[in-house]
Amino acid sequence: MKEKFTAFTEKHYKLWEFIKFVFTACSTTVLYYIIFWVMDAALEKPLAGVEVHSAILHFLGIDSNLGLAIAYLSASFLSYVASYIMNRKVTFKSNSNILLSTILFALMVVVTTAFTSWFGTFATEWASAKGGFLASGFVKSIVIPTIAMLIPFVWTFPFQKYVIYRNKPTDDNNPEEDYDEDEED
Repeated sequence: MKEKFTAFTEKHYKLWEFIKFVFTACSTTVLYYIIFWVMDAALEKPLAGVEVHSAILHFLGIDSNLGLAIAYLSASFLSYVASYIMNRKVTFKSNSNILLSTILFALMVVVTTAFTSWFGTFATEWASAKGGFLASGFVKSIVIPTIAMLIPFVWTFPFQKYVIYRNKPTDDNNPEEDYDEDEED
């Protein structure tokens, strides 16, 4: 069984890489929700009534409650750190310059966070205006944030694969060979 799995991952390297990327995205999304829910619940009472006002936090849709802002920012930061490490080490097995890849990843995170925040706020306001099931807590706290996280998936995979974690050629290998189409089909 192990030999068949190894043969599959070698023959379909691109597909296997994409599967690992999807697994990383799903696991770090679960990590985000766990951290967010735990921190939000822990900070809800101690920071009740403590408001925070900032243009950036307003854009993110979390400027009215300090506990919510801390929970969101902490969960986002920790899940992105986990994503960076998992994708660098496991998914893409990158040997790229760590400083440059970290800076590029941080820029991608800023753009992605800006989009998801804008979309999340827009979709939540739209759902609230429609009322009914769309205005339910489930839709606003689970469905909309999940959709907002899935849309950037379209640009985060290729950007990470071809820009952030692009391997440098070494004496032992030519990474471009890894990305050629399967020759034995």
